[in-house]
Amino acid sequence: MLWSALVTPFREVDGAPDLPAMAALARFQLDHGCDGVLLFGSTGEALALRDDERGRVLDAVLEVARPEQVMVGLGAGGLADVLARAREAGARGVRDLLLADAPYSGASSAALRTRWHEPVARALPESRLFPYAAPSRTGTELLPDDLARLAEDCPNVAGVKDATGRLARMLRVRELCGEDFSLLCGDDAVLRDALLDPHIRADGAISVLANLAPAAVRALHDAGREGRAVRARELHDALLPLLGLVNVTAVEDLPLRGEVHAVPQRSRDPVPLKAALARFGACEATVRAPLGPMGPRGGERVASVLESVARFHADVLAPLGAAFGGAAALAQRAPAARSSNEELAGSC
Repeated sequence: MLWSALVTPFREVDGAPDLPAMAALARFQLDHGCDGVLLFGSTGEALALRDDERGRVLDAVLEVARPEQVMVGLGAGGLADVLARAREAGARGVRDLLLADAPYSGASSAALRTRWHEPVARALPESRLFPYAAPSRTGTELLPDDLARLAEDCPNVAGVKDATGRLARMLRVRELCGEDFSLLCGDDAVLRDALLDPHIRADGAISVLANLAPAAVRALHDAGREGRAVRARELHDALLPLLGLVNVTAVEDLPLRGEVHAVPQRSRDPVPLKAALARFGACEATVRAPLGPMGPRGGERVASVLESVARFHADVLAPLGAAFGGAAALAQRAPAARSSNEELAGSC
């Protein structure tokens, strides 16, 4: 199962959600290999969205996707907040829900199980709940042992999005939760290994890179699930430069007291990702505070990555360019672009 962790496009003119762009991005993902789309995850700037905006964005996506093709992130806040969002999604037919580990709470693993995930799961028996393990984002973590107990106590806890990047943790989840538990890799950097490892056997992914290259990520997903290690390695290597767009650090000039200081500025997903999508005309690069645009050198870093991929692995970004019309401008800066020996579509 391949889900795309979608960005939320915003209009530069007024900062409002760009609903046509949102629908177009969702359609692009579904047309190029994704089984579904995740809305309102960390990549989707969930914390910056008002609840009324979330409803409009969800409605726009449901114009092009069936409810079973949509997973909704419940965001942060109190239990009443996340339950209200879950019920709004359920009223629209969406059953699959992603619940992060209580960001910024510092809660213990046991407390996350008994006082966060379990109350939500019990209050929503018709929904399928997926805890989201991302300690680098949340500062806390539901450990595999508590996750297994949660799934035992609440059968509607259907799986987990594991974005820890730790294969040893994923192995522990598989050992404790069993084969029927949906183990979804949330870190594109380890997706190949999580799929191929005979002891982990990841069931799929919730992928950030699918925003840019859904067909390539789908091909990697299928090669890994089928045990085609050589092909999976080729696809991983083709996607590898794009992994650099998850976090981009560039030294930017800062005028201060008559001098110019060189200051490293770190831009984290979704900022570089939106900058990349904007180069293809898929959406504007606009992000909401406290996130901000990249500096000039950060933008150059994004451009360099895209041009390198276009030059050496043209098939990876070709669907994005064809869908949104940005291929020509990129090709002008990457005149040596060539297709790989094996078409991505043929490897699915």
